[in-house]
Amino acid sequence: MDLERLDKLIAELYPAMEKDLLDLAACPSVEGEAAPNAPFGPGVAQALDRALAICRALGFEAHDVDGYCGYADLVGETAEQVGVLAHLDVVPARAEDWTVCQPFEPIVKDGAIYGRGVIDDKGPLLAALYGLKALKELGFRPQKTVRVIMGCNEETHMACMDHYLSKFAPPSCGFTPDASWPLIVGEKGVLHYNLEKTWQPGPVSGPALLSVECGVAANVVPSRAEARLRGVKLPSALPEGISCSDESGDTVVLASGAAAHGSTPYEGDNALSKLLRFLDSLDFGPAPARDFIAAAARLNRDDCYGADMGVAGKDARSQTTHAPTMCRVAEGKARLTCDMRFLLSGSSAHYIDIVRRKAAENGLELADYDAAEPLWLGEDHPLVDVLLSSYRDVTGDQSDPLVIGGGTYAKKFPNFLAFGPEDDRRPTQAHQADEHFGCDELLAAARIYARALYALAK
Repeated sequence: MDLERLDKLIAELYPAMEKDLLDLAACPSVEGEAAPNAPFGPGVAQALDRALAICRALGFEAHDVDGYCGYADLVGETAEQVGVLAHLDVVPARAEDWTVCQPFEPIVKDGAIYGRGVIDDKGPLLAALYGLKALKELGFRPQKTVRVIMGCNEETHMACMDHYLSKFAPPSCGFTPDASWPLIVGEKGVLHYNLEKTWQPGPVSGPALLSVECGVAANVVPSRAEARLRGVKLPSALPEGISCSDESGDTVVLASGAAAHGSTPYEGDNALSKLLRFLDSLDFGPAPARDFIAAAARLNRDDCYGADMGVAGKDARSQTTHAPTMCRVAEGKARLTCDMRFLLSGSSAHYIDIVRRKAAENGLELADYDAAEPLWLGEDHPLVDVLLSSYRDVTGDQSDPLVIGGGTYAKKFPNFLAFGPEDDRRPTQAHQADEHFGCDELLAAARIYARALYALAK
């Protein structure tokens, strides 16, 4: 393969790739209520339809798999496949938090593309597709079929990939463009769990907590948390990040912070833990609500690493993180959601036992949970050399591969690793307000993915 010609062609294709990204990012593909042919809601279905149309316009065979996912093929000389796993669904976005554009009205500004999902994961998907398009235009006829699989439920339960695997064998190897450069050789385990307390609601009398509302997704550290109080005496000086206002005779307490991806809670400023600490300093009823707030605050004083929950730890390659991310209190029910990323050497069963025991000790119930085990193929796996070489050929960067807390599709398929596109030396853009992807970075990603797919499929 003439790499100079390959890079030149990708640069020529870039304007079309950017336009397709703007079109695709305009689809509000946040998971919603299931509908016919749209198991994850109409916004996600719209994104899948548009992505498949882009694939066909690029000259690939493209198919919808019952609305759960889609795929596009560059057919090779054999039935063996190498794969790319990307996703079209996105986490919710609060319009009031965005300053450059509205989340689903993407724009290009100051050398970057802004919009929800442009880097997680619609831009990387298009970088892989356009890299493959360039190979095809240059006459590349792969020995193995290259299949680009587009999922619709990555941000919550990855049911899209379960559905795919119920119908098709997995590709023999590949990558998911949904993490960081230079390469992810290990992914910590993921545990999302819910702690609950319920009681019989009754008429409000005396100082009372009426409600708590916080969180957009289990894997997003919240930037905002709100509680409504009635008749509660407040301190004369409020803590930093806490404000109060009067609304129809009630007091609305607002905690403000900074959002972060659930896998990197130390990059944010958790508004929920601020609110829990503040509420825990007040006197209110009903007693079960007061007990719930006290327990939730006590278990999350360490809102990054989980020391109070009893899960903090390190091994040779990883460190546990733990953060409260969602909370609802209303009408006799309280629910707290936490995001944990646990050690490569750990198991979900071990941490579930710890959480269940800690919950019971604090008067709470472990209601439900969703877990994924760690991923570790080893640094000597042949896939590592192919992908690292592709990255280094374009960038010259000799950085070592990484272990991350993010959970990707690579955990669902054997012989897959997460590969780009963010710079791990900078705070992540995924799940953030004003999410953006540098135009030069998008172009470089397409060049890297083209090299990787050539090496894997030839």
